[in-house]
Parts: sequence; structure tokens; C-alpha cells
Amino acid sequence: MQDLTESQRAGDPPPAQVDLEALVAERTRDLTKALEQKTALLHEVDHRVKNNLQLISSLLLLQNRRVTDPAVKASLRGILERVSAIATVHRRLFQSDDVERFDVSAFVRDLVSDMMGTSGREDIRVRLDLERVDVAAAKAAPLALVISELFSNALRHAFPPGHGGEIFVGISRDDTEFRIEIADNGVGLAQPTTASGFGLTIVQLLCQQLKARNETSSADPGVRVVIHLPVNGAH
Repeated sequence: MQDLTESQRAGDPPPAQVDLEALVAERTRDLTKALEQKTALLHEVDHRVKNNLQLISSLLLLQNRRVTDPAVKASLRGILERVSAIATVHRRLFQSDDVERFDVSAFVRDLVSDMMGTSGREDIRVRLDLERVDVAAAKAAPLALVISELFSNALRHAFPPGHGGEIFVGISRDDTEFRIEIADNGVGLAQPTTASGFGLTIVQLLCQQLKARNETSSADPGVRVVIHLPVNGAH
């Protein structure tokens, strides 16, 4: 029988196994480095987009302060809210460890806080019931705009001056779909204004893009809108 080498007698792995383990370790390091570089690049892109959107918001805000026509001011305010919603999306993506997923519930908390802070309506309460829901980053902006439009519509039109109330935002999921509900106990389904009608048109177009369906009904009192987003379509 052939004599064993000293390393084999000591229980060391054979040279071929050592070479394979070293190759696997090196490949793992290369893949980890490539992933870190990709993540850093995506974060940088989101950061730059967020900064550019904030610049646009500042320009819109400046213009809004200079005009006197109420209709123009309302239109500029609507555009500003939409740009701000997308900026919030990119801020969330920049802060997230997972660049491919977007936490919708965390976005809603930011959105509601921002919009209520600028509304000056202390007579309106907001109630949240948010289950953690993650969607693909590519779906983040259109879904964020849908939620922003619906919440803004309730905030602007459900409660005339002197008429306070509550807005409810709920997010949940089951095996087949995500359910996003925005409801108020305001004045109900009155004739929509031009601004609100345009906002609802945006919602319908974005729902088509997301392959989602929306349902509007009376909340008795108020209005309830529910967005049904297929789970498969959100990934």
C-alpha cells in the first residue's frame, strides 16, 4: 500500500478540494462586490432623482406664490403634490436596504404626514390600518401616485370649511391581491370639480398600467375607494 503523505495523515483535505473551496470563495467575493456596486449605483440614481424632483417642487412652489388666479394656484398645487409623492418614493428607495422592493405602508405614513402638515386642517383626523406590503420598485411610482391622488381628493373635497371629519387609509393583502382602501365620512358623492375629475382620470389610467381595478362607492356618509392590485402584478 502506498504511504500517506504527512498532510493526509493529519486529516487535511486533498489539494483538489482545497482548490475548489478557494475558487468558490473567490467567486462569492466577486459576486458580493458586484451586488454592492449595483446597490450603490441604484441608490445614487434614486438620490439624484429625488434631488431633481425637489428642485422641481421648489420651482412650482415659487410659481404658485406668484400667481393670483385661484384656478391656476389649484392646478399648480395638484402638480406639486404629484411631484412630491414621486420624490417621497425615491427617498424611500434611497433609504431602503432592498433596492428592488418598495414598502407601500411606510410610504403612506410619510405621505399622510406631509399632506396633513401642509393642509392646515386640524379638524380632519386620519386613521391608518396598514399591513406591510412590498411591491416591485418599478411599480412604486404609479402606485404612489394613485394613493396620493385619492388621499388628496378626500382631503380637498370631502370636508368643506367648517365641516371636519375622518379619512381612513387601509392596506392589506391575501393570497391573490393587495387591497388599498381610502374612505372618508365627508359630504359624499357630489358632482366632481374639474380638478378632482382630472385626478380621478389619472387614477384610472394608472390602475390600467398597474393592471389593478378600482371601486368607488358610498361610505354612508362619505366616499370609499378601494384599489385591488393583483399580487402577481405587483412583483
